[in-house]
Amino acid sequence: MSAVAVLDLHELLLALNAATQAEMNAAGLDRETLVDRSSAALPVQEQRLHESRLLALWQIAARSKDVPHIGLLAGQSYNPSTRGVLASWLFQCNDLGEALGVFQDHIALMNPSESWTATETEDVLLLAFSFAPDKHYPRAAIERSMSALFRWTKEMTGVPIVPTACEFAFPRPSYAERYTEVFGKNVRFDCARNCIHLPREFLHRPIHSANAYLKQILEERALQTFQQLEIGSELAGKVRQRIQSDLHLGLRIDSICESLHVSRPTLYRRLKREGTSFTELVATVRKDMAYKQIQQGLPVASVSDGLGFKDVSTFHRAFRRWFNQSPGECRAQASLPV
Repeated sequence: MSAVAVLDLHELLLALNAATQAEMNAAGLDRETLVDRSSAALPVQEQRLHESRLLALWQIAARSKDVPHIGLLAGQSYNPSTRGVLASWLFQCNDLGEALGVFQDHIALMNPSESWTATETEDVLLLAFSFAPDKHYPRAAIERSMSALFRWTKEMTGVPIVPTACEFAFPRPSYAERYTEVFGKNVRFDCARNCIHLPREFLHRPIHSANAYLKQILEERALQTFQQLEIGSELAGKVRQRIQSDLHLGLRIDSICESLHVSRPTLYRRLKREGTSFTELVATVRKDMAYKQIQQGLPVASVSDGLGFKDVSTFHRAFRRWFNQSPGECRAQASLPV
């Protein structure tokens, strides 16, 4: 995903006292090591980071008791210097309708787990938002993405948008009064989906910074990055599949390289270009499989052994670090016997 999106949230959490530097360091989120600063590196706007970095930041943010509405604050913050290649492209589109289409088609440049679906009627535009269900983003991340729509479109057009209604697929939070400041008076919770209702004329609002020349340049750069992302995603997907099938046998990177017909240095280099690494893919596969298997009721020792952990206690520590709960607590939530 976009490196600048991760950096932006990293700095914002510190500035708003929603996280401490010690928490960041403990989660392996030292700002100086997040991006490649070498002379041969891509511009930071085009660099990629593994999505697990963003998830780790949101998990820290969700634990903040002093700033429970951090998601709304993050969505309403605006720093033009942190615009990535996709956001920069959007600001050169002719109107919000064109920008929305570009955003939907290339959202993987920002975050591959985000999804916006537009449905038009004669008078109303419905924008439904969701994260990939297996990523377990907290509510604060949903608040951020949905409230950011209002701030960024105002920056693009110079005119605030007024929705006719906003729906959220989670219970009413304790700070619900802050929602009216962002989303207007007609806010509903415990709905079937996260959705914003807008007047259809929203699509025709011109973007005052539109520039055909800059749009062409940024589109070319964005599409180059997008193409590399698709190539890298194909490789990362194959690596993930082989990690998943080989975990119970012990991780053998040489056999994975052999099956993919790439050398170990080439594998490392191509995964780094996508913003991930072999180590991060192993951790992601283990995390996803651990959650599913524990909720399915498999014995903890069996899950630990199948995922290649050296002992059950190591697995317990990893599970608590990933999900802030023990395997037993996770299984109890799924209404399965412990």
